[in-house]
Amino acid sequence: MWHKFVIIVALLYIIRINTANAACTINVNGDLGDPQPLLIRPGSTQFFNPQGTDGIIHLNDNQQLELYCSSGFASPAGIATNSITVTCTSGNRFSYNSIAYYFNNYYCSAYPAHKARKTGGRCYNNGYEVEIGFEVGTRFLRIMTVCHNEIVEENYYAKYKLTPANVGYQIGFPRPNFITGDFFGGKNVDYIYSRNQQRNVIAQILNSQARAEYYIHPTNDFFLARGHMAAKTDFIFGSQHRATFYFLNTAPQWQKFNALNWEAIEDSSKKLAAARGLDLDVYTGVYGRCKLADESGRLHDIYLYPNGTYGAQIPVPALYYKILVDAAGDAGIVLIGVNNPYLTYEEIQRDYVICHDISSQITWSLNWQRENIERGYSYACSVSDFLRVVPHVSLYVTRLLV
Repeated sequence: MWHKFVIIVALLYIIRINTANAACTINVNGDLGDPQPLLIRPGSTQFFNPQGTDGIIHLNDNQQLELYCSSGFASPAGIATNSITVTCTSGNRFSYNSIAYYFNNYYCSAYPAHKARKTGGRCYNNGYEVEIGFEVGTRFLRIMTVCHNEIVEENYYAKYKLTPANVGYQIGFPRPNFITGDFFGGKNVDYIYSRNQQRNVIAQILNSQARAEYYIHPTNDFFLARGHMAAKTDFIFGSQHRATFYFLNTAPQWQKFNALNWEAIEDSSKKLAAARGLDLDVYTGVYGRCKLADESGRLHDIYLYPNGTYGAQIPVPALYYKILVDAAGDAGIVLIGVNNPYLTYEEIQRDYVICHDISSQITWSLNWQRENIERGYSYACSVSDFLRVVPHVSLYVTRLLV
């Protein structure tokens, strides 16, 4: 009897091991079909994200995953609906209609369509709250909300989440062109951002072609880029990256700053969430007006569209900011960068450091050269100190996220 008991226990152990080995994995870097479907927790408004920081999604044996293609599935053949539920079989194989396929065999006819739409809510300075994400039947899978002012065509901030999983984002996904969606009143915003048009507009504002050619260079990084507020790599899947390319999620940003200190802030924020296991609420936005001097030294606010219906539109901001809030730990910090490579150190200290600088207290890795003006002079403040000057949102935390 004892021997039979040992054999039964051993068999159960073997079955348990085999079941564990039958669990499935999907690596967002290599295992997704192209064009990729949306990966959704079945029936929900939640993406099926990796559980850790390595970009790998783990599923239990027989666990289900919803896949969605707004344009329909190109593979496997014969799928007549836009949404299907597949079941983990083993390794990288998932079954649909009792047939197991490697996961990269599930792909769409085209990339899933994304959408920017008003929520009906209002935000700072009588702005409109706009959500960006994916319509899946009657559901909406939101990746961010934006506060947009239609009178000035200014985007105050984008709000979204950073979790430890975001550091394992899909690498090297192709960049699409920026689009306006149903916003910006039919303006050709892509043309407005062209270097030639920037020079034309700045020459008009400063009444000097020579000054405009000094500020906007034809070949180097001294020009105004389409600066993402929520970075494409702040999201995991390539389909989500594509949804960040709305002009609603941009503000004019000097390219040198965009590619250097601001990118360091973006990258370090993801690494902070991963290293400390934090779910961060993020508000990335802009404040103030970039000012450039004419030939007599007089300063002028810079806009990319100075002759709009309601006056000057698409302002070039003075500052970019990123508020990071760890709600569970009642902690937060604001990282701020100066969006003007033509300022002096004295001008920055006098007019652009708008709250008490606490950057020396930060203990986590922030790979910036924060006092380099061309790269974007940068500093940090407490949330409360910053919001006293820039009341874009209402937040309250008692501790510093340092």
